[in-house]
Amino acid sequence: MSNEKNILIALNSFKGSLSSIQANRTLKMGMDQSNYFNRVDTFPLCDGGDGSIEVLQKHLKFPKIKVKTFDAIGKAIVGEYLWDPKHCIAYIELAIASGIARLQSGQNNILKANTRGTGIIIKHAVEKGARKIILMVGGSATNDAGIGILAALGIRFLSKTGKILKPTPDQLLHICNFDTSNSTYPDDVKLEVWTDVNNPFDGPEGAVAIYSKQKGATKNDQIFLEKGMIRFRKLIVEKFNIDLNQIKGTGAAGGVGGGLIPLLNASIKHGTQEILKLTQFSDVLKHYTVIITGEGSLDMQSAYGKLVQGVIQEAKCAAIPVIGLCGSNLLNPKQAKKIGFEAVFSLVPGPIPLSQAMMESRRYLKELGYNISGLIRAFTA
Repeated sequence: MSNEKNILIALNSFKGSLSSIQANRTLKMGMDQSNYFNRVDTFPLCDGGDGSIEVLQKHLKFPKIKVKTFDAIGKAIVGEYLWDPKHCIAYIELAIASGIARLQSGQNNILKANTRGTGIIIKHAVEKGARKIILMVGGSATNDAGIGILAALGIRFLSKTGKILKPTPDQLLHICNFDTSNSTYPDDVKLEVWTDVNNPFDGPEGAVAIYSKQKGATKNDQIFLEKGMIRFRKLIVEKFNIDLNQIKGTGAAGGVGGGLIPLLNASIKHGTQEILKLTQFSDVLKHYTVIITGEGSLDMQSAYGKLVQGVIQEAKCAAIPVIGLCGSNLLNPKQAKKIGFEAVFSLVPGPIPLSQAMMESRRYLKELGYNISGLIRAFTA
């Protein structure tokens, strides 16, 4: 290994505790205390969930556009999106308006929560002249199959008798037709949904079964929502000859792609791949001897399309070792090696309550940065 020791910190957020930018900055502070490395640089990363706009703005320097809109349960808020003025591309984070982190614990009503607020942001971008919309989904509070977004763009949902239905999850079971005559979404504006989730629309691996509980759904809610999702999928087959369960990722963010694919001609893209490409991550790597990446929890799911796996793959191509950091480490050494880590460290110093771990995360992460510096020094001296 070269005598020059350059470290690249490329952490995702530690959800509920530290944003990506905060986590990267904190770890760097700890490592800088060692005064050992030639360079310790940060490259904050995101996975399309909370904080993605903040991270992308840091790399791309695009302006943020403010929009008056609503959260998932209808409270007035001010949202924002990132605007690429040269290419007229809007980067929209679904969690900005429709995210679970916006709501207080126990506040969400999964049968009423919807994505209308995100739809208002999309509409604003279209009116601004967007030629392409990038919708990054993750951290949603909703399970509405995207009908809230569609309603904000002028599409109406009709019952068997032709009654206009509210764009809420509890109405999915009753939708029998669509009225697109007042749609405000132009046919020539591309819409991409970025997600790392491969779940189908419904079924045992679908949106309701896998994600609704963490959004506050009870068992009865799940049964009711699943019936609505199945009914909606069958309607899409009937009207558009598209089976949403045959398209990977339609279960992301409460099935948001389920409505956007047939009615807005949206496509689903792999979020990590797109974000790493957009931020030109691979071009940065050649300057470094060690990469440190991680997020709130690392487990075997980290090997399947998640952000840290994308970082590991890029680092492998550049023959650079990767160290993993997390709050909760559910990997044994063999699993960590299989994923591609040289080593994985939890920032938690011992068996402590989750609330304490999250409250003290800055201190723990800073201390871990200093200790890891000593290890790297010992093995690369």
